[in-house]
Amino acid sequence: MNAKVKIEVDTQTAELLEARAAARGMSVADLLADLAAADIPLAPWLEAMREKGEGPWSPEVLAEDTRRLAEFNRTRVGLPWDEVKAWMQSWGTANELPVPKPRKL
Repeated sequence: MNAKVKIEVDTQTAELLEARAAARGMSVADLLADLAAADIPLAPWLEAMREKGEGPWSPEVLAEDTRRLAEFNRTRVGLPWDEVKAWMQSWGTANELPVPKPRKL
């Protein structure tokens, strides 16, 4: 069935969804459909780490992620994904790009 349904979110969430969809060249509806369908389980070794609170799920790593996100929210200094992606895609080529410079977004 292909019925249209209205989903309400706060402004900040709507802006985030719109930005992520635009960055991927898709509509918000398509982004949400992809997210809903992407029930991809973690590899067993990653799932074990998650369950134990190790690796990227360790308290130290999560605290650092929280600190960095708070810093970004405070300063809005970062790198646009399209610049990072272009830089990474240039690795190993004759026209390798310089590392992008952080700036206020």
